[in-house]
Amino acid sequence: MDGLEFFDCSCEFGPYRTHVYRAARTAPELLDDMDFVGIERALVWHTASRFDAPGIGNCRLLEEIQDQDGNRYPRLEPSWTLLPSHTRELPPLPEMLVQMRAMRVRSLRLFQNEHRYFMDEMTWGDQMAELEARKIPLFIRARLDEISLLLKSFPSLTVVTGTQGFNPMDRYAWPLIERYPNLHYETSSYLADSILEEFCRHWPVSRLVYGSGYPENAYGAALFRLIRAELEDDQRRMIAAGNLDRLLGEADLS
Repeated sequence: MDGLEFFDCSCEFGPYRTHVYRAARTAPELLDDMDFVGIERALVWHTASRFDAPGIGNCRLLEEIQDQDGNRYPRLEPSWTLLPSHTRELPPLPEMLVQMRAMRVRSLRLFQNEHRYFMDEMTWGDQMAELEARKIPLFIRARLDEISLLLKSFPSLTVVTGTQGFNPMDRYAWPLIERYPNLHYETSSYLADSILEEFCRHWPVSRLVYGSGYPENAYGAALFRLIRAELEDDQRRMIAAGNLDRLLGEADLS
């Protein structure tokens, strides 16, 4: 669609640990796949952040989204992975925020199943209040009941989540949307017929963020679903890129 720019909030590159149809092992390969599908920009993380050690993966991400001259690929924005502080695997959050500001990292990610921790105040109380106050977007890969537990303690936390499976999840999701003003859903699994339209009939379009789920999802599925959705052009633009630009722009790293 002419004039429609896509900013993907949910894709990764690097050696993959499970079987997928197609994956990008390097940033240039990811850019090639983005060109093929029609994705202008992407908020990315390295597979080592999810499947190995976040500290290693965060560093590899910054190293590998640069060209041979040391210039960052302008279409790829880095997203770091966070862990609970108790095991001291990552720098303390104040130090990490300084690094994020220096490296222009405006978002963080949680992979609960892969990294094995609870989503409660006891585990996250020393970090989430700061992220909540600073409006730093937190992209969480976890079940909605686990996310609900976290939001009970930090109700204004800026959260983007998805990967709930391809069946409609409205009975789970809509009560949370109603209660928590900064909870957003990404669209990689919003593929059922008319599901985007139904969401936008009941809730602000500002609560949806485009994500492909690549490489676990076919790269073009969520894009095709959004292009063909019966939405106003302004709504489509907000989901495709505008909402993610807004969330990242609100992050306070000062």
